[in-house]
Amino acid sequence: MSTIIEGRNSVLEALRSGMPLIKVVIAEGASGTPISDIEHAAEKRGVPVMRALKKKLDQHSERGAHQGVIAHAEPFPFASLEQVICAADGKDRSLVVVLDHITDPGNLGAIVRSVEVAGGDAVLIPKRRTASVGAGAYKTSAGALAHLPVAQEANLVRSIERLKEVGYWVAGADASSDTMAWDAPLEGRLVLVMGSEGEGLSRLVRESCDFLVGLPVAGKLDSLNVAQATTVLAFEWVRRGTTR
Repeated sequence: MSTIIEGRNSVLEALRSGMPLIKVVIAEGASGTPISDIEHAAEKRGVPVMRALKKKLDQHSERGAHQGVIAHAEPFPFASLEQVICAADGKDRSLVVVLDHITDPGNLGAIVRSVEVAGGDAVLIPKRRTASVGAGAYKTSAGALAHLPVAQEANLVRSIERLKEVGYWVAGADASSDTMAWDAPLEGRLVLVMGSEGEGLSRLVRESCDFLVGLPVAGKLDSLNVAQATTVLAFEWVRRGTTR
């Protein structure tokens, strides 16, 4: 079943972000600069554009705010945790980043980009209370969503325990930790757990980590954005692998 994207700005952003779209449907008689921009972007991407009666768009609209434009997107092909584990089987070095209810799509996409560039194996997200893999995530991932597996599991704690069973150490990012990244064992087969933008790690997820790690702060603010922090920690893992 396709994912529905509705509204002129949302559809245009989806086209520009590289999100895989099946088709764009525009209401009969809809015109103007936004519509022509959508048609040009779709032509550039090779996405079919169809015209239909407004009542047809009304039938497909989920929010009742399609503004005469609806796009049908391919459902995102989530991996399973077991697929991630199988792909990393036998590796001495492997990085899996677990996101504990990250809700900003821009952060999700930026994290996927950093993990892919760092040579990580996957990003794992929960099925509920998490950012959707939509146009915002595609935009900030800069194409990385097409290359890095994103797994989605119902229970993060159980998933973390499963990763421990196959030889991963689990590091939870926590700004209050006394152990700085440079002193923590961020190497080998590593699961890096990043907490939500507002509340950090949830209690049960925190308790499932083998150790907590922080980043030193020299300025007046007390922490980095979660995507920036993930980049720093992921590349500390990269550094350990290139200096051994």
